[in-house]
Amino acid sequence: MAINTTSGFRPDQENVVYIGAGVTLKGEVSVPDLIVVDGTVEGDVTARVVCVGQTGVIRGNIAATEADISGWITDHIEIKQLLIVRSTGRVEGRVMYGEIELEKGAVVTGDLSATDDYRAVAKPTAPGKAAPQEREAPAPVAKAGNSLDRLNDAVRAAKGGQLYVASETDVQRRNVLRAPLSSRRVSA
Repeated sequence: MAINTTSGFRPDQENVVYIGAGVTLKGEVSVPDLIVVDGTVEGDVTARVVCVGQTGVIRGNIAATEADISGWITDHIEIKQLLIVRSTGRVEGRVMYGEIELEKGAVVTGDLSATDDYRAVAKPTAPGKAAPQEREAPAPVAKAGNSLDRLNDAVRAAKGGQLYVASETDVQRRNVLRAPLSSRRVSA
């Protein structure tokens, strides 16, 4: 019996790549929009949005605008805007990001740095007027509290640092494939 390969899985959107569980892809992957990895990618990945499921693994350089990680990624990771590491996610290596959101249980190891260019947005001024000088906010006073409070204080004290912590309810309501990651924010 012949198998009709043209009627198989099709993503709902164009410019989307899906690497299924049990599939290993070796080599460079460049996707104009979204890549969803439930299998393994051994090589560099470039995409607008990278989503790694709980069974997903990427071993290689990653360059993306946004990323949502529930699996494991390792190497040089550069996320221009929002990097979300879910409770089952593991990120290892040199990580550069615009903003980062960590769920309780997420593991991030290596060199972590926020990119200054994401937060540096020029404010328009009226013709003939000089732009007002912005002052840096003073670092928050350290307070006694749990480790999450100390982590939040440390991130806020970093120049332009931001940390988003999601509650369990917020995590259950999220659907990565139906809404852009940058539209979802949960404050600590």
